[in-house]
Amino acid sequence: MDMRIQIDNAVESMREEIFEFLQHLIQIPSENPLGEYGPISEFLHKALLELGFEVQVVNVPEERVKQEGLPTPRINVIATMRGSGQGRSLVFNAHLDTVPAGNPAEWTYPPFSGERANGKIYGRGATDSKGRLAAYIMSAVALKRSGIPFRGNITIAATCDEETGGVLGAGYVNEQGMIEGDMVVVEGYSNQIVRAMAGVMQLRIQSIGVPAHAAFKWKGVNAVEKMAAVIQGLSGLQRELERETSAVPGMRYTSLNMGLIHGGSKVNVVPGYCELEVDFRIIPEHSLDDIYTRVEAVIQGLMSRDPQMNIRIHRITEFQTEPTITGEDSPLIAELQTAISEVTGAELPVVGMLGQSDTRWFVKHGIPGINFGPGTNDNNIHGYDEFMDMEDLIQTTKILTVLQKNVVV
Repeated sequence: MDMRIQIDNAVESMREEIFEFLQHLIQIPSENPLGEYGPISEFLHKALLELGFEVQVVNVPEERVKQEGLPTPRINVIATMRGSGQGRSLVFNAHLDTVPAGNPAEWTYPPFSGERANGKIYGRGATDSKGRLAAYIMSAVALKRSGIPFRGNITIAATCDEETGGVLGAGYVNEQGMIEGDMVVVEGYSNQIVRAMAGVMQLRIQSIGVPAHAAFKWKGVNAVEKMAAVIQGLSGLQRELERETSAVPGMRYTSLNMGLIHGGSKVNVVPGYCELEVDFRIIPEHSLDDIYTRVEAVIQGLMSRDPQMNIRIHRITEFQTEPTITGEDSPLIAELQTAISEVTGAELPVVGMLGQSDTRWFVKHGIPGINFGPGTNDNNIHGYDEFMDMEDLIQTTKILTVLQKNVVV
């Protein structure tokens, strides 16, 4: 029998099993913060053993958790479906945590119900990223059940804390050398292949003034007014950056978002302090240091023209990562496109995004990666009534199984 037909038959025979597996994942809350990983890691440990994986539950040492200032244990699950040897190995990564569900009254179906309706499965994490995790796990199971022999290993890295940076999740397991593979597929969308993600830098900018009574304003230095000039200067920098477009489709240009500001103590007091936090999403053509230097130049120019201006810049160090990029000529992209074509008869656009994901931890440790998985950004991700389209889940599981056939057989 043709291997493609064997795979199609295997996934079709698993439809109900795939849907129920995702429902079980949704029904185990794993909101972050705080990050309660015990119940979901216990479920995965048992379920993955029953599905034929070798399973390692990785408890991050308590001292590392405390160093990061986290209140609960951090747990990762690594599962491997072993081949016969001497083949290329493939890693799939999705995260265990979800953003908080918010007000349950705003959901049509309870956020941890995993309710099925209208061809969809609803609940927090239905797409991000429990739907992806279900597809990754079940695609490996489908390859095994298809009877097609394979040589390379298939590894599932179900990691914690992606929603808050992934330091003790994908970051930790890569740092400790626990992940081996020739290439990695990380959570993504089924309507595009993402090969590049923006760098992220966040700055805290402080304006230091001199407080005074508002009736004697000339005796003080208004920190809020000085910050207004900084905002104008950064707006000018954004206009410059908009002219420096990326060669990667979908990435556009380096963006800066002035997201938080506060200052002053009382309306009749000249404010002696004002603080602004700025988020930068940096295209591969730029580096963090390049953008930081340009911000410094804007500030220095303002202060040179206004001797009363006292501006300080600080990097918020926990939110820094360089742009992540996998080359257009990556074998992983070619083999994924082949799998997509085998299943759907078409290919998908290869793009970049101004977001970030755990791909960076794998690329940093020498494993090239892309982002692809079931769901799209229309699935109410991070919003109320998050859902997974059931046919999308099945089709993407077929694509991922064919990809494994192309890589590890």
